[in-house]
Amino acid sequence: MGGHDARAIANHILDMAKEHGREITVMQLLKLIYIANGWSWALLGKQLVRDPVEAWQYGPVYRSVYRDFNKFGSQPITEKSAMLDGALPYSSPLMDDERELLRGVTVHYGKLHAFRLSDMTHEPGTPWSQIKEKKGTYAEIPQKLIKSHFEKLRDDQRERRRQKEK
Repeated sequence: MGGHDARAIANHILDMAKEHGREITVMQLLKLIYIANGWSWALLGKQLVRDPVEAWQYGPVYRSVYRDFNKFGSQPITEKSAMLDGALPYSSPLMDDERELLRGVTVHYGKLHAFRLSDMTHEPGTPWSQIKEKKGTYAEIPQKLIKSHFEKLRDDQRERRRQKEK
């Protein structure tokens, strides 16, 4: 199984958001990690985040990320996810294509309000809505489902672009 620890991806997103003068809340962060993982499947052909993602009430959640950041509530996150009592932030070296993808997701989606991001993941037919409907809250969302959903989004975008060019 490929991919990085979700907390390391969270820290990368926080760094990138800070570079762009953005503050990120827990709800935004959870959605950004999920969206980045989906687009990684669709655009890079690989899983970005190795942790399981679950269908919680307000959308997809990486339990380890939620556990580390929920103390911030709805306030902007002001510190990284770390081990050893905060002495060592979670980190994982990114490939250039992963870094570029993560930067694109952070810049594009990071400006959206947490509720807008949540709405996007809740639309009918999304992996979250399918799993929540079939298996209930806290059920794991299979990577295969995330992959096919984002591949369809990719293909739909390409088709719309082709239609515009005609």
